[in-house]
Amino acid sequence: MKRTHTYVLMTALWLVMLLMFAACGGSGAGTPGPEAPASGGAGGAEKANAPKQMTFKDTAGTEHTLSLPIERAVVINRNTAEALQLLGVQDKVAATGDTTLTNNPYLSYGELPDVGKTGEINLELLISLKPQVVFAYTNRPDRTLEDKLGPAGIPVVRINNYLPGQMEDELRLLGRLFGKEEQAERYLSWKGELEKLLEERVKSIPDEEKKSVLALSAGFLHTNGGYRVFPSRSSDGAPGVGEGYATLLAGGKDAADLQWNSAEASTTVQVDEEYVLSRNPEVITLHGTWLGGYDAADATEHRKVLDTILDMDTIKQLKAGQQKEIYFFHTNVIGSDKRYIGVLQLAKYLYPDRFADIDPDAYLREYFENWLHVPYQGVWHYAAKAD
Repeated sequence: MKRTHTYVLMTALWLVMLLMFAACGGSGAGTPGPEAPASGGAGGAEKANAPKQMTFKDTAGTEHTLSLPIERAVVINRNTAEALQLLGVQDKVAATGDTTLTNNPYLSYGELPDVGKTGEINLELLISLKPQVVFAYTNRPDRTLEDKLGPAGIPVVRINNYLPGQMEDELRLLGRLFGKEEQAERYLSWKGELEKLLEERVKSIPDEEKKSVLALSAGFLHTNGGYRVFPSRSSDGAPGVGEGYATLLAGGKDAADLQWNSAEASTTVQVDEEYVLSRNPEVITLHGTWLGGYDAADATEHRKVLDTILDMDTIKQLKAGQQKEIYFFHTNVIGSDKRYIGVLQLAKYLYPDRFADIDPDAYLREYFENWLHVPYQGVWHYAAKAD
């Protein structure tokens, strides 16, 4: 009897200890109680709150690892500066450069420091701003940025945000870096619809009806007897400079037989008068940032330049000059990040009957007001036949 009583007592004690062990979580990997710290104690909490990191390659092929999201950036690239406002993270920009304030006056960076033009960067000012990252073009300024900023722990991410074949990937990258992936996809969807609209119209144009177009720099016309051409193709087989590639997107044929080297700082190739005469384009498009733009009230300056152009002996001998098939475009809308809208306007100039129902200016207004959230204004294109 005693043995039975002892056995029952020991069994009861064993059950009590088992229950206590379970309630406390034991010494194994069970779930901690309500007051228990997360795994690793205070150190574990710090890990949970630590910034995320992302490793990626920029457009220049350099690998970076950055802590996310980015809260402070310097942007030496006006196209990237615009992309950041499009994503709604302009408050994360500490300073700009590369003519952002001059050529993109509608952006919200007027009160920020300007670290300087390409090749004249104020490195002392830049470093004093202590950015997490600096954004620059792939082909400018030179590697001095990396050499000077690397020792200060400031990475230089090189992206363009305007060249065909790169824009979408680069905007998605910015969306990830700044936690704006959904905004990036919404914008790219809207942009894609306009590109699809153009593509559907252009593919029905027979080759024999496509007009030959020579894309020229408006700021370098017959200077020292030469012209500067924007090629539609790159030497590596990729699309060329935006102003030249726009010709192909709009359903035209490139009158030039040139290729662009993307490693060069210049986006044009210089040719002489004889070359232009030999190509004899049906249409001339003129591009630059000094005619028109956001602050232009009217086309007065365009008309003055047009009078000078039509009086040039070379232009008088070309089909384009004789038929007044000459069109001006501000770089921002056809050779840059708003190309897909400017190309619609070029297509309408080239083939007015096929694009009679399309109003590119309405899309441009939508871009400024709905995406950048600034008033729409300015003169962005001009046709010689308007006179």
